[in-house]
Parts: sequence; C-alpha cells; structure tokens
Amino acid sequence: MADATITVQGVILKDNWPGATPIRPPVDYSDMTAASVGHNLVAPLWDLGTKWEVYCKGDSTYGGVGYNLGWSRFIYLKAAADMATAVAGAVSVLVVPDGTLAAGMAGDGLYTVVGSSARTTHEEMSVVAMCISTPTNSYYGWYWCGGVCPVEYVPGLTTASTLVTDDSLVASCELSTVASTATGIALRAQPTAAQEAGCGFALYADTAA
Repeated sequence: MADATITVQGVILKDNWPGATPIRPPVDYSDMTAASVGHNLVAPLWDLGTKWEVYCKGDSTYGGVGYNLGWSRFIYLKAAADMATAVAGAVSVLVVPDGTLAAGMAGDGLYTVVGSSARTTHEEMSVVAMCISTPTNSYYGWYWCGGVCPVEYVPGLTTASTLVTDDSLVASCELSTVASTATGIALRAQPTAAQEAGCGFALYADTAA
C-alpha cells in the first residue's frame, strides 16, 4: 500500500515499553521540549525508560481547540547516533529501537531509537514512540509513547500534525507498526492473526497522501 497519514488526534497509543511506573513530573512540564525537563541534552537528566504521565486539559487558550482530553504518557529515550540520517527524527516522526538487538549489546540498546526503517530490524515490533522535536544524534529526551497526543505540552504540535500510515486504517481498528514506503516507521491496521502486540487504536480512518 502507498503511504498515507492520520492526524495525531486520531491515534491513541498503547505503551508497550518496559520501564518504570509512570509518575507525575517532578518539575514544571508545561513545555516538554525544554532543557529544564531534560529534553535533547547531551547527558541524561533522568534514567532511560523513565515515564511521566500528564493530563491534557484541552485548554482553548493554548492556541487550538478540539484536541483530545485525557492522559498522555512520555518516555525518556536516547536518539541513535544516526537519528539524522535517511528519515530523520522530527516532530511527529515515529521511532523504534535502533539496529538489531542482540545478547551482550550495550545496556541502553532497547531505549536507543531511530526513525528510519532502513536502519532497524524492529519496525514491526510495536514498541513505538513519537518525536516531540528534532532530536540531536546521541542526545537524550522525551518522546510520546502512550495515551492521547500531548498537543498541549509540545509547542511544535498542532491538531493538524500527522503520523505516517500505510493507508489501511479504519475507525476503531487496532494498530501495529510497519516500514513505510518512504523507509520511515508507519502505523497500520493490525493484520488478522498478527504475531506482534498492538500499539494503539485509530479513532478514524487515515487519508491517502
């Protein structure tokens, strides 16, 4: 299928990442892309796999209306050394674990992510997160990994921001991940008898590019 898109409002992500129990952020989190929360730093401010959970209030004074109310979850990850190569990380780009996971590899392997399906063997793993800014190679930062899209806390997001799909999504379908035709990471309707776990749900159908 050709690549298509769905607005960020149309997706509820399921957090399949192993990690700590999500907590309420211990610092001001009105801007999750700020250095003060540990985003896009050369050295980590928090442990990899740390998860924060915030409530999206849908405040119309924020600059947009119509985005979903509800809980949203962030996870602290490391951008791969080749994050800026091929399909580069940027706002609303989906990412998965980089390269090939293997016994004896570096302990941060599972939490090191890339947005190019040509640079990973895990594009169909259904462990997926979304960039909330343009990450720097090998830097640490926050990624959306569960619940409603956190438009309220990410200055670069709007209700018109889109995620890449494979043109298979219909209302209420379960989601999994797949390589896009443009070698990115895309969402697809979970195939019948799929062997991988679902990573969320679509609220409505995607739109052909």
